[in-house]
Amino acid sequence: MITDMSRGKSLWARSKARLLRSGGSGGFDRQASEALAWVMARYAGQEKNGGPGCRIMIAGADKAARPQAAALLLARAAAQDVGRVLVIDTSQGATALSGPLELPRAPGFSELCQAKAGFSEVIRRDPTGTLHFLGAGKPRALVGEWGAPGMLDKICRALDASYSLTIFCAEMTEALLLARTLRRPFVAGVMVRSRNPDEDADDLDALDFPLHWMDQDE
Repeated sequence: MITDMSRGKSLWARSKARLLRSGGSGGFDRQASEALAWVMARYAGQEKNGGPGCRIMIAGADKAARPQAAALLLARAAAQDVGRVLVIDTSQGATALSGPLELPRAPGFSELCQAKAGFSEVIRRDPTGTLHFLGAGKPRALVGEWGAPGMLDKICRALDASYSLTIFCAEMTEALLLARTLRRPFVAGVMVRSRNPDEDADDLDALDFPLHWMDQDE
């Protein structure tokens, strides 16, 4: 457990070096490095306060934004030093992280929340390292259909107890639903902006936790 900010800075420095070796290009590497430093500082603060696992959201700031690349890059870098890190993909379309990872999409988060699968059936290891991955599962028929009332909170609290850092990867609509539904708030969020947003993001006022902004890698 991190007990002081100096150690948090040390973890960030090592994670940053790993991130820069992991790929990306030019400006995106710089933005990812800044976002990682910001996330690690919030993680260190959460651990210092002795709270439950740290929840971070990496989300699209508009409907055209795709946060998946940023979420995977930051999660892999953090997982090298933080300990137990889980990335939860909530993508409802073809952009799901399970594709590039060559891991099954389902059963995943949807099935877990609907009591159609257990934790051991849905949590997998990232093929490249120590990061754990929870796929999106089959697209839900109804928006916000996470199962019985209170099930989403119950699942996420169980994950908080098992992982030091949980990173939710969510496109804009899903991010807003999660922020409005979960009783325990996110510690912070990294918002990924598209170059050509297809609408204003005024609804982001619903995300009442600290936000860091970065541009989509293209």
